[in-house]
Amino acid sequence: MKKLYKKLVFMRNPLSRHSNRVFNDSKWIIPFLASLLVSITLIFSAIFWVFKAPYDRDHHQLPIDIFSFAKTEVSNGYFVESSLNKVLNTNSSSFELPRLAYLISGTKGDSHRMMRTLQVIYHPRNQYVLHLDLEAPPRERLELANAVKNDPTFAVVENVRVMAQSNLVTYKGPTMIASTLQAIAILLKESLDWDWFINLSASDYPLVTQDDLLHVFSNLSRNLNFIEHMQITGWKLNQRARPIIVDPGLYLSKKSDIAWTTQRRSLPTSFKLFTGSAWVALTRTFAEYCIWGWDNFPRTILMYYTNFISSPEGYFHTVICNTNEFRSTAISHDLHYIAWDTPPKQHPISLSMKDFDKMVKSNAPFARKFHKNDPVLDKIDKELLGRTGRFAPGAWCIGSSERGADPCSVRGDDSVFRPGPGAERLQRLVNTLLSEEFRKKQCS
Repeated sequence: MKKLYKKLVFMRNPLSRHSNRVFNDSKWIIPFLASLLVSITLIFSAIFWVFKAPYDRDHHQLPIDIFSFAKTEVSNGYFVESSLNKVLNTNSSSFELPRLAYLISGTKGDSHRMMRTLQVIYHPRNQYVLHLDLEAPPRERLELANAVKNDPTFAVVENVRVMAQSNLVTYKGPTMIASTLQAIAILLKESLDWDWFINLSASDYPLVTQDDLLHVFSNLSRNLNFIEHMQITGWKLNQRARPIIVDPGLYLSKKSDIAWTTQRRSLPTSFKLFTGSAWVALTRTFAEYCIWGWDNFPRTILMYYTNFISSPEGYFHTVICNTNEFRSTAISHDLHYIAWDTPPKQHPISLSMKDFDKMVKSNAPFARKFHKNDPVLDKIDKELLGRTGRFAPGAWCIGSSERGADPCSVRGDDSVFRPGPGAERLQRLVNTLLSEEFRKKQCS
């Protein structure tokens, strides 16, 4: 009877056995409703942001914004150039003291000269890359790397790098440009904390200390590119632009002279050709543009100059003078004193004692070219740089110099400069270069 009673009760209320489960599940209702409310809020917020973002783009724009669809076609604001203008305008001045990035390049037999040039232009604030080309034997490249590695100052500051990948470099061909661009890429990868890129060779030497140079550059706009240039016109166009050359350094393992083809090409119509000195001081902004090439123009010009005679004397010049955002930043001077024959030959005159006064009066911070260990270098060390030890002394050298000790073995504050007569000379040059009369020559 009891079993029959239970069966009848179950038939009367078939949900009874699930009642406890329903009661137990009711505790999840409140969290479920809260989650649903949060999800709906997030969905509506996302929809609101999609429609609102284009109107707020100007207030939250990144330094380099490739596309901005809110801009109209008339304004051309959706091109990278518009954002590049903003970068140039906002980067015109900085309270941060400048830092320089150097490339020192050399070939077979240049390792000691490269070390001397490195030591005389060394400053803890700067960055340095050394490239000894593939013509130098492996032993010489290893000696250079060990000399840098074993220097106690370089080891602590870690701002000197020797390029492990050596390239063949032909001065008249594009391999020099390729090596320079590689050095810039390394400097950008390793440190963004520099303002100007300066390329030197083992036969270059400074005429001012780094304290002099950094002091004068502290008062300059970070947008100024020192690049001597002039437009190629007239008969020079046929002589320089029509011939086609091939640089064997691009595909051979041993250096040889460039090869000339029998074919000639037509002159470009989409851009103007410029030429000038291969020695430059480029801003980081322009260096980044040449590496990244947001609008592809630097790569287009690089491909054009692959078969161009003396491309190091034209690549950067043509890029900067055909780019609206950088044209006004080009100062037509290479910051070097260089002496030429009359009429000029392929290479400049090697400087010596008889050229010392002319070098000083030029007010330039660098000079070239010098023979290895020429006596005039010792005269420059003594009379212009005050160098008696490894480095040209600066305010960062706070050690004792008694008994021939190296004062730069003890480092002080690298943001303190002690400018000397070299800064005064360089300032006179800069004043001339920034004058309205001189700047009328820009890219003309």
